[in-house]
Amino acid sequence: MRQVNDGGSSAARRPARASAPVEVPEDIVERVSTLCLALPEVRVRVDESLITQRSRAYSFDVRRRSFCLLMAWEGPAGKPVPLLVLRADPDERDALLSIGHPFFAPRAGRGRIGVRLTRDTDWEEIRELVIESYRMLAPKKLTALLD
Repeated sequence: MRQVNDGGSSAARRPARASAPVEVPEDIVERVSTLCLALPEVRVRVDESLITQRSRAYSFDVRRRSFCLLMAWEGPAGKPVPLLVLRADPDERDALLSIGHPFFAPRAGRGRIGVRLTRDTDWEEIRELVIESYRMLAPKKLTALLD
């Protein structure tokens, strides 16, 4: 009898199937898109995630510069935790960070503020933060259209 070392069954050699990546809830994508795309000359760029713990990222750009980034991380319970990262004036950033939750300092840099989007999110405040972030990057010609 001939013995063959096949390294185990084919199922044992097959890598485990990766779980689907976490995604930003569709209602949040729609709300943030509506806020951002209402501003002059805004385009959205979607970057797919290479890891399952982070969703695809929606970057809202004015003249190829990102003023708003929407994405989600996988929370402890395996549910998506939507996050918004915006540009912020240093004084406003410090004031928001002193409030704490839902605001946080993102790894993106000192000129930005992160916001965890929850069912208790104050969407009027988010609208104001989005507009201020846009104003920081948009040319004067475009910001004049907001006044």
